[in-house]
Amino acid sequence: MSNRIMHICNEEGLNLGGEALSTLSSISQGDLRRAITYLQSGARLFGSTITSKDLLDVSGVVPLEVVGRFFTACKSGDFDIANKEVDNIVAEGYPASQITNQLFHIIVEAGDDITDNQKAKICKCLAETDKRLVDGADEYLQLLDVASNTIRALSEMAQDF
Repeated sequence: MSNRIMHICNEEGLNLGGEALSTLSSISQGDLRRAITYLQSGARLFGSTITSKDLLDVSGVVPLEVVGRFFTACKSGDFDIANKEVDNIVAEGYPASQITNQLFHIIVEAGDDITDNQKAKICKCLAETDKRLVDGADEYLQLLDVASNTIRALSEMAQDF
């Protein structure tokens, strides 16, 4: 896919750096049509030089640092820290559904840092949150619920399932 994207960039006179190419591949999830759409949107909005940040802006993907800070806050075990991170996410206007989607991928790919049981508990919470968001639930409250359930799962506290 990368070769085809670079060919398109050369033909269209677009300047796309290596980091931006990696970002484009990641956010398009290997879908060439989606990658081309992001390229077109980026070119229209930002001109011939497109950066990773530009691609993240047009794709609607939350920067990994934001989701990473949220997960780190949950791993701290301190709800007040996680609550502040939720406040920051909401203040920045990131959609809760995108946060939960990206958090799911972080959890699944976490490796041995998190047990399978902990992953299952967190993923169950993320699925329930996704359903509630689709049904119109408040994003702020849902992110707080994800934070508290993630803290509980990671600290092996008893949960009422």
